[in-house]
Amino acid sequence: MNMPSGNKKIDAFIQEGQFEWIPYSQFDQIKEIGKNGLITTYSAIWKDGPLYKKNYWSKVYIRDSNKEVSLKFLHNSQNPIEFVINEAKKYSTKNNSFLVLYGISQNPNTNDYILVLNWSSGNEKIDDFIHERQLEIKDHHDVVLEWIPYSQFEQIKETGKNDLLTAYSAIWKDGPLYYDRYSYSDYKYARDSNKGVSLKFLHNSEDPVEFVINEAKKYPTKKNSFIILYGISQNPDTNDYIIVQNNLANHFSGNEKIDDFIHERQLEIKDHHDVVLEWIPYSQFVQIKETGKSDLITVYSAIWKDGTLYYDRYRYSGYKYARDSNKGVFSKFLHKSENPIEFVINEAKKYSTKNNSFLILYGISQNPDTNDYIIVQNNLANHFIGNEKIDDFIYERQLEIKDHSDVVLEWIPYSQFDQIKETGKNDLIIAYSAIWKDGPLYYKNLEYSRDSNKEVSLKYLYNSQHSIEFVINEASKYSTKNNAYLMLYGISQNPDTNDYILVLNWSSGNKWIPYNQLNKIRNIDKGHFIIIYSAIWKYEVALLCFNDLQKFLDKVKESDNGIKMYGISQNPDKNYVLVLQNEFCTEYGKTYCKNCGKKYTHMNYKWCKQCSIITINFFKSNNEKIDDLVQEMRSNINSCFNIVFEWIPYNQFNYISKEIGKGGFATVYSAIWKDGPLKYDVDKKMYTRISNKKIALKCLDNSQNQTDNFLNEVKEYSINRMDDILNVYGISQNPDTKDFIIVLEYAEGGSYNNWINKNYKDFDWKNKIQTLLGIIGGLKGIHQKQKIHHDFHTGNILFLTKNLNILNRKSLFISDMGLCDEESNTSEVEIYGDMPYMAPEVLRGKPYTQAADVYSFGMIMYFTATGNQPFTNRAHDRDLALDICNEIRPKINEPEAPKCYIDLMKRCWDSNPNNRPDATEIHDKIKSFQDFYSSYKKNESEAIEIKNQFKEAENYRKLHHSLKKNKQHPQAIYTSRLLNPYTKDLMIYDNSECLDCGITTVRTDQS
Repeated sequence: MNMPSGNKKIDAFIQEGQFEWIPYSQFDQIKEIGKNGLITTYSAIWKDGPLYKKNYWSKVYIRDSNKEVSLKFLHNSQNPIEFVINEAKKYSTKNNSFLVLYGISQNPNTNDYILVLNWSSGNEKIDDFIHERQLEIKDHHDVVLEWIPYSQFEQIKETGKNDLLTAYSAIWKDGPLYYDRYSYSDYKYARDSNKGVSLKFLHNSEDPVEFVINEAKKYPTKKNSFIILYGISQNPDTNDYIIVQNNLANHFSGNEKIDDFIHERQLEIKDHHDVVLEWIPYSQFVQIKETGKSDLITVYSAIWKDGTLYYDRYRYSGYKYARDSNKGVFSKFLHKSENPIEFVINEAKKYSTKNNSFLILYGISQNPDTNDYIIVQNNLANHFIGNEKIDDFIYERQLEIKDHSDVVLEWIPYSQFDQIKETGKNDLIIAYSAIWKDGPLYYKNLEYSRDSNKEVSLKYLYNSQHSIEFVINEASKYSTKNNAYLMLYGISQNPDTNDYILVLNWSSGNKWIPYNQLNKIRNIDKGHFIIIYSAIWKYEVALLCFNDLQKFLDKVKESDNGIKMYGISQNPDKNYVLVLQNEFCTEYGKTYCKNCGKKYTHMNYKWCKQCSIITINFFKSNNEKIDDLVQEMRSNINSCFNIVFEWIPYNQFNYISKEIGKGGFATVYSAIWKDGPLKYDVDKKMYTRISNKKIALKCLDNSQNQTDNFLNEVKEYSINRMDDILNVYGISQNPDTKDFIIVLEYAEGGSYNNWINKNYKDFDWKNKIQTLLGIIGGLKGIHQKQKIHHDFHTGNILFLTKNLNILNRKSLFISDMGLCDEESNTSEVEIYGDMPYMAPEVLRGKPYTQAADVYSFGMIMYFTATGNQPFTNRAHDRDLALDICNEIRPKINEPEAPKCYIDLMKRCWDSNPNNRPDATEIHDKIKSFQDFYSSYKKNESEAIEIKNQFKEAENYRKLHHSLKKNKQHPQAIYTSRLLNPYTKDLMIYDNSECLDCGITTVRTDQS
């Protein structure tokens, strides 16, 4: 196969590397394409071509003749042999690589050695960038970035230009690489020949290489992206570098800012359902008709001939985007002469990229006659009043729609209403019922339709033509949600009186009762949000008068089978009034809250979630994010027994002790909270404080600069006293260091490790099972929220009591929630934790999962059974990490623990995460152990067998509990820490076949 080079070193290197010595006479059509220091690059045709196998079972190599190759001439007269060998070592000789070294040659005239490659741009920086991108490919569906010779392009036609670039369409003869899983050859990639592409010629004379690389870096590597970068090329005549991409949406405005904005929006597309923003030539629009105007905007309906791009998953072609031709659209001509470019971009930024939005921005265009820029959007709800403030309000409301079930606010022409009948009035408002002919928009069968001939309520606002702000403020009070009791469909205007009208849903079950029909009104009582009256209507009624519209709507929506609601009214002070059955007056304060009129959340304790806390004076942090968190945590209160989360000034703490615990990111102190936490007094029916409460202060290092991380950790702690997660009382801040502090329940018994040292002799199997049931209950709760703990070990399990004799289900908690996160958000970069408790796949650099938490629980089961930490007798170093990955586990046998217990524990620490049980299954299993062991009534064979196993283990414990625990190795470290220095060698061995050789290699290096 190989001809000799005439140099022993090179021949030996070629033999070892399994590539070829290629005589220089084999090359034709040699053309220089670039020069860089000691290297000059040429393109050439290799007459015989490289060797390859036609398919993977073939034993015979054949040649790919007349192959276009790149020749890198190496100019180094000092040590040419070493230079060529060192350069050659940088390249792969595997035919399935994207950058392949075919062989070495030599120019007989200059004696320069030559590397023969499958491609090269002629520029080292560009070659390195492309090569690095190719090396980053981890998935067969990733795009293969290439250097593409300019000679590969045909039918080149200009499609647009601006100051920095000119765009062309073209045909790429060979076409891009794609993975062909059905290919019989060793090399699974094939080419999609004669591919239509878009060429962006970049005009930048200052630093063209950096410019093209920076442009290329903006593109994603995933093939399911909207814009795909196939490669980089260069025009040999102008030397302009070229970005080669797919040829969708390739029109250009000619304005650099607008083109950049559209390009950035297209690059942001991560989902096939996202809207594709385009520049749309004005010639694409037909049947243009004006529908409304204001000072800054004129609105037209039109037909877009080509139509919008959409993803067609049933399409047979390689690229799945198609066009919805002859699409009805809505064009907003923007009349702004001061800064029209910024104006149109800012308008476009208001629109979402999501296809489920109500208003969808398809593109930007420009009228060639007036030069007005145009916003092109979908054509729903396109009526305009011509009043800029009201049009803007309706437009902003429509942009806020994020759910198809949201109410669509519209301007509704008055001519749309039939059968208008007065139903009530006061000094400011007249109410009517009416039929809206077209009816409101609603979403059904993947599109918006109208509910025609809809009965609605019209709320006429007196003299509102003089106060647009009044109209907008009234309209702002209504929710956009479809489940609201009162829904605002739109705004209209009476053409005769010019009064503005709010168009609401009509609820025939709750009629409008004019206030002047209510007689003998008598004040009964008053709360924070309501005043209660009795009155005579057709019969005796109760009146709930609200000074807050939202509180009124909340009460209206309340489901109450006990008290009948007759209707709604409004008093002369514009307060909303509910007209109820008179029995409400007698139940007020018993069944119904005195402050808001809603039913008590806890009837027996007279506790109303909405009102009980509002009367308490709380401290403020003067930090918006912190105060928002405090409100969010309080909104999660669902019981009078939940903890009321607070901002706690630092001067509230006395007797701050020396540290009682320290981790990788925080230090924990004990302290006395002078005022103490709030507790609901069920006798007094009010909150009181437990003064001089001992608490724990978790001081987070450098948290003043990491507010978001700190807030996320706080949210993971519990305000529910019945949870298995450590309770949190609030947050504070050290005024000297500015570090934030989490104020937690104080665990008198300390960590599980400390607690077991004090109670080991009396820690029987009944209590062991009870303890594990509490721990797995907490982990189950975390996992049910689709989260992972991420740092699960005995140091993060705390006991409220020091003594075993008062141990119960709620005596222990899971703590240190700082790393707790959603499973999809886990990172592979840093490996942090307590090594003996970490799953082998995590030590190898794989993402942390719920299965990794289960592995940690298996080690906690070992600790519970034996009283010894796992791997306590050895150093926690690289050797231990390797052994864990090689399925070495702590030793335990019957009867030290029951067989059923050991079987479950071994399943938890199985090397394959897929073989481990989930937290729910473990919880159920341990609960069954408790039931079988504790019950005297279970006569089933399984129950008897398990009970006997636990009895045997308990007898063994009694005989051996006085034996000394295993001595701890001085380098056994049971705290969480960064483990990357011990695991970096494992990350390249991610399957069992490679691991044994990896262990051998690493240990040889160590020795």
